[in-house]
Amino acid sequence: MAASVCISHHLVVLVLLFSCLVVVSSFSLAREAVGPFNSIYSFGDSSSSAADHIAATLSLPSPQPYTQRGTEFFESGLSFATPGTTIMKPFFFLKNGIPPPPQSHELSQISTFMRFFYEDCFSFHDCGRNNKVIPKALIFMDQPGINDYKHAFLHGKSSSEASHLVPVVVETIKNSIERLINEAGAKTLVVSGILPMGCFPGFRTLFPEGDSIGKNRCHRGLNMFSKLHNDHLWQAILELRLKYPDVRIIYADYYKAFMAVLKNHAFLGFKTNNLMKACCGSGNAPFKFDVQKKCGEEGVAVCSDRASYLHWDGFRLTPEALENLMDTLFSKKGFVFPELKVGEETAAAVTRRHSRIHARVGDISYVIRHLLFV
Repeated sequence: MAASVCISHHLVVLVLLFSCLVVVSSFSLAREAVGPFNSIYSFGDSSSSAADHIAATLSLPSPQPYTQRGTEFFESGLSFATPGTTIMKPFFFLKNGIPPPPQSHELSQISTFMRFFYEDCFSFHDCGRNNKVIPKALIFMDQPGINDYKHAFLHGKSSSEASHLVPVVVETIKNSIERLINEAGAKTLVVSGILPMGCFPGFRTLFPEGDSIGKNRCHRGLNMFSKLHNDHLWQAILELRLKYPDVRIIYADYYKAFMAVLKNHAFLGFKTNNLMKACCGSGNAPFKFDVQKKCGEEGVAVCSDRASYLHWDGFRLTPEALENLMDTLFSKKGFVFPELKVGEETAAAVTRRHSRIHARVGDISYVIRHLLFV
């Protein structure tokens, strides 16, 4: 009787041990880098999940908000994105006759990142320049500057007036990239251009002039403004590549990728009648958008077939549209310069990782069988 109880007790312990070891093995391997990068640090507007799509493409964990994870998770990658964030400081807006937005802070996302890097990473975990944490990470800057322009347009600036802001905004982006390279030791950065503003319901509502509408129903003047910013940004990236030849600065052409999605909208499941409408919005046709009523407020309706819409509200894409945009971006069709090396190498690494998980589980199973039946 005692022997039977003892055997039963050992069986329970072994089963629990097996379960724990499987979980630990899976978790530790899931955290293992399978591609050229170990982690992602993202900057931009937190309303966008673009960083999550890139993480999935690279088989990496999605970067978690730094406000929720704490400094002990710095080495595993973090998101420093905040809602409605601008990259320019309040004085910039005041100087140009624009009320500073509430999201404009003296302490920028880059400064917050550097505070984590120096105080919490370098001091306690020794992940400085000589360590491989940041050099083995992917730095992702998602549409830097877009909210600065949006804020200017919302306060009555024309595209011509806003064009004078572009050189200063792009110079700020350039300085941020240099800081990440020089102070944090960043080796790979993906910097995106901005989307074609003239194809978004929110911006179209602000600029309703009919004579500026192209064949694709987008506003020509606003799209030219987006191209102006992207051209300046591309030139800044070229200059930085010459200055830092050992750093990979990758340009993600959101503009062309979005236009490709727009061109193939029917094939991708987006209805022609919904191309310029907000899924979550109010107001009259053709945009179903009212700048005074935000998505989530009383009286703002949500469409029942979101997957057939490109635009969630006036300024953001639906999850389905964003997924198609990111898939197009990394389709190796010339939307990323130079191409981010993913694909077969990463897929093979994922297979190897799964094989190691199964091998470890097999080893544990063998031990348990040996203890039970020998």
